[in-house]
Amino acid sequence: MVTTTDPATDPLFDPAVVEDPHPYLARLRAEEPVHEIPGTGTFLVTRLDLIRSVVADPAVYSSTVAEFLHHRADGRSPGLVGPTGERGGDLDLAGSGAAVLATADPPDHTRQRRVVGRCLSAGAARRLEPDFRQLVDGVLDAALPTGRIEWMGQLAEPLPMVVVARLLGLPDEMAPRLKEQGYAAVEAIGGFASPEQRERLGPAMVDVGPVVEAYTAAQGGAPHDPASLIGVCVRAVADGELSDTEALAILFMIVSAGGESTTSLLGTGVRILAERSDLQDRLRRRPELVPTFVEEACRIDPPFRGHYRRVTTDTEVGGVRLPAGSTVVLVWPAGNRDGGGFPQPDDIDLDRPNPRQHVGFGWGIHLCVGAPLARTEARVAIERLLARTSAFAVDPAAPPVRHHRSLVIRRLTALPLTLTAR
Repeated sequence: MVTTTDPATDPLFDPAVVEDPHPYLARLRAEEPVHEIPGTGTFLVTRLDLIRSVVADPAVYSSTVAEFLHHRADGRSPGLVGPTGERGGDLDLAGSGAAVLATADPPDHTRQRRVVGRCLSAGAARRLEPDFRQLVDGVLDAALPTGRIEWMGQLAEPLPMVVVARLLGLPDEMAPRLKEQGYAAVEAIGGFASPEQRERLGPAMVDVGPVVEAYTAAQGGAPHDPASLIGVCVRAVADGELSDTEALAILFMIVSAGGESTTSLLGTGVRILAERSDLQDRLRRRPELVPTFVEEACRIDPPFRGHYRRVTTDTEVGGVRLPAGSTVVLVWPAGNRDGGGFPQPDDIDLDRPNPRQHVGFGWGIHLCVGAPLARTEARVAIERLLARTSAFAVDPAAPPVRHHRSLVIRRLTALPLTLTAR
């Protein structure tokens, strides 16, 4: 059995499980699909039908969560903490304390998503596709003559943040600063930052000065792109659709999470292909299957390891009692490998019917608002890499590929590749 009575030894925090969680999650799903981490009031939900039932009931399972699982390196038992301190810490978004998008419930979530959706729709993603293709080709132009690329550092990490900067209406040179702020925010809630690291992360986490400055200038009448995220938020405040506090918090969240899903998906997808020459060859012969491959990569190893919900009233899920005030973690990668939802769930299947029925981008009303953009960017990058190479592989001379140590994200630290140009 998986059950443990000592939270300090719960396999969730084991470095080997953090690096490769799938065997552990498979055992949970089969033996204990609603698993409590003792002493934390936190329950991992790993079966697909149960995950969807939680998502479908936002009145009972609220998204207004301000505390996250945290493993203490001093040997004390893990618990829940806020992003910048011990339990009771506030999820302070850009100094506002506002609940927005991923941390908001209806009707506020519905209203906010309607505003942001104007910039992050599938149509908007299509309009940005030529820009992203040009960015990808620029990186490949420099890398292919050398026969090598560090995929994460040279492409998967920087390019999505350039797109975020353009969406905001900021110059491309702001992208590195936005990336640092976004990475600080996700590291702060990732579960392994020491008190010293959390102290260091605090200022970086809320360092969105260029965004605030551009937003304030636009409100004051400075020239700006009305179709940009900043322009849309300024207009929504003027029209009474958003408050100033909500607008700034939304912009903060877009910076914090806007590039993360694309970066992680690009790493996962290209690593799979680098280790599977047969898949590379099939996709080169049939490039129309790349969108399905992107969905399968997102399903089999999604960008986010899970999202949190706060239980608002005593309830039960999967036969397990959940008291009001407890926390639920929706474990997306476990749900995505549930054989009850996906035949041969551990395999990449390019002929899988309805390939978008996974929960790799979340599910229901909280389906990632940036999913159309992440899908488009991943598809374009993989299409261009396949089109411009006859082969690529993980560099055998490089250290083993590893993921960032986090309970929240699934981003590779590096992905060194050898390239054979066409």
